[in-house]
Amino acid sequence: MTRKKFWTGGAILLAVGLAPFSSCRRPPGVPPAESFVLPPTGRLTIAAGGDIVINRPVARSDRDTAFEAIVAVVRSATLAITNLEMNLLAGDRANAARGSTEPRWTFGSTREAAELKGLGFDLVGQANNHATDYGPEGMMETSEILTASGLMPAGSGRDLGHARAPVFAGGGPRKIAVLAVAISSSPESVATPTRGIINGRPGINPLRYAADVTVDARSYETLRRSAPALQGGSETGSDQFTLLGTNIKKGVQTAVNLVPDARDVDEILAQIGRARATAEVVVLSVHSHEPSNDSDRPAEFFEDFARRAIDAGAGLVVGHGPHRLRGVEIYNGGAILYSVGDFLFQPEPGQPPLADPYDAGLDMYSLAMGIPGRPAAGRPEAGSAERWEGAVAVASFEAGALQALQMHPVDLGVDLPPTRKGIPRKPASPRAVTILETLARLSQRYTTTIRIENGVGIVVLD
Repeated sequence: MTRKKFWTGGAILLAVGLAPFSSCRRPPGVPPAESFVLPPTGRLTIAAGGDIVINRPVARSDRDTAFEAIVAVVRSATLAITNLEMNLLAGDRANAARGSTEPRWTFGSTREAAELKGLGFDLVGQANNHATDYGPEGMMETSEILTASGLMPAGSGRDLGHARAPVFAGGGPRKIAVLAVAISSSPESVATPTRGIINGRPGINPLRYAADVTVDARSYETLRRSAPALQGGSETGSDQFTLLGTNIKKGVQTAVNLVPDARDVDEILAQIGRARATAEVVVLSVHSHEPSNDSDRPAEFFEDFARRAIDAGAGLVVGHGPHRLRGVEIYNGGAILYSVGDFLFQPEPGQPPLADPYDAGLDMYSLAMGIPGRPAAGRPEAGSAERWEGAVAVASFEAGALQALQMHPVDLGVDLPPTRKGIPRKPASPRAVTILETLARLSQRYTTTIRIENGVGIVVLD
């Protein structure tokens, strides 16, 4: 099924700001993408895949019937979205990255962008913890390469206003709006606002958080006495003090809560509301490893934020990041997918991953306190089955209302040799049943029922 493409809103604003960072400019007069046309009537279907790390096109020998089956699911949707956890580079920047002797996260090029388009994706989220691995210039160049390849980038921009802006797919009266947000991000990757004549910093659309720490009386006294001697520690009162930039309070028992930044939450929810005023469907893409990659449940504040996003007008919230599946929740007429896992994962052979706290599986509670963390025990290792499985969600909407939600299991080849791992395939039974049973179990905590029919998970909406 061939789909035409039309995109406006935040993506056009992105394209306007790319020139200063570009080494891969389009010739004058060449449109940034083909027009994207939604059907004038009837249902809209949105296919949502998980994280993608791709350093080469899928080999012809790997394009078997199981691969083509899962690609067909993506291609058949009205709009297909995914999250790209890497940069796409060209020219001098790519040559410099290839010549670097330092361990770096993998990167791609125009070739990999064309492969994503060939797989059937239309919109690519950039809001994640790898968006600025090659600096803001690499992020902006990635946006331009995606645009030139006919893909819509979302969640990044030349300043915070552009990064926060939704991307609108569709012309005329029917539009689908997509916003991409990163909970997992470094301070250096976050876009900053433009203020008057002071330009903002290029970066991603963040949802930041901090640790709210309470400790028992005995521990409090021990830490309080130590705080002045520690770098970044200072006493501020008898019932609280600051340690490494984190406020520590005295209480009955020790507890650490991750508290989202109220301004980020309000601004994102406001964008959702404004988008819903003109779009038939609003999709929110959220990248979150929290509380750690070993957890099959998201951070509590993500759950609360996702529900508030639905209340604000989103019809679908798509989570990704922890390289594993998390549960599905049906809430107030919308669907929340807390993680759909990976869709395609091909780190470059022999290249170590960037020493990133999220991919290292660190405990985010310790990290939020400013304490160097350790990999969480029990986290999914490279050889574990849960690390190599995911799902493509297909949500159907009519007149803005969610009508159906299907979960198509994805097998990334846990039993295959390293050179063939990471390629998405439709699993045969019993592997399909195993993946879907896992997803159904994880969704029970949200009182969501998933029926398994012919190797597909059917989410019961009522």
